[in-house]
Amino acid sequence: MNLKKYFPRIIRTSGALAPPDAQAQAKRRLDYVNEAAFSRVWSVRFSRRQALLLLALAVAATAALIYVVMAFTPLRALLPGTLPGDMRARYIETTLRLDSLSRQIQLDARYLADMRAILDGTTDPDSARASHALLPATTDTLLPASEAERAFVNKFESNRRYQLSVLSPIAADGMAFYSPAPGADAQPAADGTSVELRCGRNQGVDAIYRGTVVSAQADAGGLYTVVIQHPNEFVSIYGGLADIFTSRGATPATGARIGVAPETGGAVTFELWHNGVPLDPATYVAF
Repeated sequence: MNLKKYFPRIIRTSGALAPPDAQAQAKRRLDYVNEAAFSRVWSVRFSRRQALLLLALAVAATAALIYVVMAFTPLRALLPGTLPGDMRARYIETTLRLDSLSRQIQLDARYLADMRAILDGTTDPDSARASHALLPATTDTLLPASEAERAFVNKFESNRRYQLSVLSPIAADGMAFYSPAPGADAQPAADGTSVELRCGRNQGVDAIYRGTVVSAQADAGGLYTVVIQHPNEFVSIYGGLADIFTSRGATPATGARIGVAPETGGAVTFELWHNGVPLDPATYVAF
């Protein structure tokens, strides 16, 4: 039976009812039309997949262009962290010098204006000198510290040192310091910041308290100095040792042997510090 004979219109339009797979592959068309002439200038047909692919390619191309411009052109200097260390320091120094030059240019211009006014007779020298002194000053970090600034720093350091000295006995509470050289003759220094230990021949030198060796090195004369960091911010220093039995990073216990005095029985220098402030060792250690 020929259905087209009886249902020709239905058969012709049934092609519009496409299956889902065919609809997914449907094309879109972008037309550029000249409305004055009612004609199509150009037309582009694309699917959804092609549109997404073109958009991804455009984003990738833009990112690649930005990378090339920032990586291989002088514009990379605008990115934070890309300047070399010496170049950054040079820029800062140049900026400071420019500020100083601008200040000097202002002073010179004001001075010339005052001189012109004096020569013209429109002002007297005293008022010109006063107006020149009223020029606002700028802060220049290249200038040395003033007397007032140095006095303030000295006063602050003195107060801080006093406060730390007061807190040192509190920090030492509960810490029993061992004698670095038992039986040695202890001679306190005149300033009260160290003690000279007159040791016997090849007498051993011990750590006054448990801690960590932060330095163990020899001086030009071949004598060793050992620095030990203790709890509660205490530091002990043993200088003038003929030989040492420890090294940096070691953790000696209280009374552990760390070195030996010179063979001739020379003096071993002992110092005790707390929070960067020298203490009188005789106040904390029973020699």
